Amino acid sequence: MISRYTYHGLTWVDLESPSREEILHISEEFGLTKLVEEEMFSSTLRSKVDLYDNFIYLILHFPVFNKNNKMRNDQELDFIVGKNFIITVRYELIDHIGHFASLFENIEKIDQNRKITDTGIMFMEMMKHLYKASAKQLEEITNRIPEIEHNIFNDREEAMVKIISQTNRKLLDFKQAIRFHEHILNSYASASKRFFGDNYSYYSEVIISEFNKVNFTLEGHHDLLKELQRTNDSLLATKSNAILKRLTIVSVIATVLAAIAGFAFLLHK
Repeated sequence: MISRYTYHGLTWVDLESPSREEILHISEEFGLTKLVEEEMFSSTLRSKVDLYDNFIYLILHFPVFNKNNKMRNDQELDFIVGKNFIITVRYELIDHIGHFASLFENIEKIDQNRKITDTGIMFMEMMKHLYKASAKQLEEITNRIPEIEHNIFNDREEAMVKIISQTNRKLLDFKQAIRFHEHILNSYASASKRFFGDNYSYYSEVIISEFNKVNFTLEGHHDLLKELQRTNDSLLATKSNAILKRLTIVSVIATVLAAIAGFAFLLHK
């Protein structure tokens, strides 16, 4: 499916699960290369940035959660950024990625001062939108960590073992999805400087800054959860040792009582 948006002479074409014919049509219209055509036909696990004469081609992956906020997979997004056009390619319907459309429908609110004068700035707005969506997905974990900490110190260590494990798995899946972003964005910063000019450096730095906000939050959650897990394990071990100590004392007392009872029985025999 092809969706097309225009704004002040700039064009955004969004391809969702495109057919071969749709890709060939868009490729011919915007002068894409055969190699890029082939890349667009199907999704890939590879992230990359390629600089061509008339566009920059990026492939990035973003974390995707279902309605229960469970990690499902990561979603590939292809970006083809030209001087006056952007083409996005996605291979399945994902809610927060679909908000691209609302970005354009409400672009007057975003661009109140008419600052979006080229596709490089438009791409920056798209990336900010995506990273804010990713940050929102992390909010559920942000809200859960204080609850985990509270339960750990209120005698619910055993119940927290599974919850900590599940939360840690979410963080690891999230981290896996965006693991190449830093490298790709740094490569984009270099390519975009050549493509849009030296003044574009500010906008590529904004994109990297938005990614860093998500990544720093992710790393902070991961480190805090590791400390909570160590604390929980320590409290469980202490509790287990205390229980074992009590059982040992009871066992010794029972053995002594049994011996006294046996001795008393022999005396009366």
